[in-house]
Amino acid sequence: MTDQELYNLIQSDAEALTAYTASDDDECAARCSEIAPTLKQPVPAALFRKTLMKRGRWSELRRVANNIESTDPPYSQAMSLVDTVTAEQPIDTEDPDLIAGGQVLVQHNLLSPADLTALSALAVVQQTITQQQVGAAREWHRVSGGVSNGIT
Repeated sequence: MTDQELYNLIQSDAEALTAYTASDDDECAARCSEIAPTLKQPVPAALFRKTLMKRGRWSELRRVANNIESTDPPYSQAMSLVDTVTAEQPIDTEDPDLIAGGQVLVQHNLLSPADLTALSALAVVQQTITQQQVGAAREWHRVSGGVSNGIT
């Protein structure tokens, strides 16, 4: 989040603005951490696999992926997903190929829509705003003209 984006976030919330106005940057940062938009990040492959295992899907996906005599689809989609997870690289849940493959796996009852939702949710993280970031946003506003209108 840029200093300007954080400043705008602070201005948009009464509780954050009250703390900011009182120069309580710790409290302002805590409130901003609660209200900041979430971010999406790649999911560690181990967490992705663990979630599939907990949901009872991993073994069936591996079985289909290892059955080279299987008809296609869902063989290639299962194989692609298993290969992606076992490569141990972070997984981008917004990758169009992963999404398309997931839809095919749902059509063949290897995954459910709820599984896809749970896997996608792994990528969502809350931003943590620090007191230093609030101070930087305050300084950004001061330098960008806030002092001229009596606001810092």
